[in-house]
Amino acid sequence: MRQYVNAANLITSGSLSAGVLALMLAGDGRLDWALAAVGLAAVLDSVDGYVARRTSVSGPFGCQLDSLADLAAFGLAPALVLYHGALHTVPVLGAVACVAFVVAGAWRLARFPLVEDREHFVGLPIPPAGLIAAACGVLSLPDGAATAVCLALALLMVRSFPVPTLAELGRLVARPRAVSEDRDAERVTAPALTGE
Repeated sequence: MRQYVNAANLITSGSLSAGVLALMLAGDGRLDWALAAVGLAAVLDSVDGYVARRTSVSGPFGCQLDSLADLAAFGLAPALVLYHGALHTVPVLGAVACVAFVVAGAWRLARFPLVEDREHFVGLPIPPAGLIAAACGVLSLPDGAATAVCLALALLMVRSFPVPTLAELGRLVARPRAVSEDRDAERVTAPALTGE
């Protein structure tokens, strides 16, 4: 196992630990702290891939570990927060919606390594879905609204529509700024070129 010990896998393990902590906190009814633990997992999850690429340690082990961590932190924990926060009052449908959320998240994670597109995700990624679900549990939405949100998130995770990656979003945000700066530079230099 020593060959798998590196900064990226330790960060991913931290995300998994935050997910397990969120499960324990949700089980104790401390939903706001569970949401905070899911948020911590999201921060760690956004860093581990970057660290793996920068240190050239990307590999199958890290990918598998990341998927397991994501399922715990953004699938199981948010479903439990949502169930205890809003859906426990809906006898059968609340449980079905939470199970559907977890299963859809697992399918989403299983499909991820099979997709070749590195500029887009296919379907809603599980981290934002988990954050939204956990937040809905903490906010104690009415049971009908919480059920609808939970099922909608599950559907969005398994659908096949493109969602830009964070890197692509950064490029999309930077591109209009660069175009605007180019236009401003043209306006400044235009009078000098025309002799006005």
